Amino acid sequence: MDSESEKRSLGYRIRQLREDKNVSQRQLALMTGTSRSYLWKLESGRADVGIDVLCRIARALDVKVRDLIDF
Repeated sequence: MDSESEKRSLGYRIRQLREDKNVSQRQLALMTGTSRSYLWKLESGRADVGIDVLCRIARALDVKVRDLIDF
């Protein structure tokens, strides 16, 4: 799997978990200290992400980081 596919898979997983928990992009942005536009880019596979942001997203969604990157 190439890096673009991995970014899309990560973004899809974040979106899926966020929607399962009925959290909007705006709410998740506030919970993680990021912007809604960044989260949109991340969920669509158009943005790179650091481990610190992944950790904040995982905490906000009450999952483990490995649950986000399990692809």
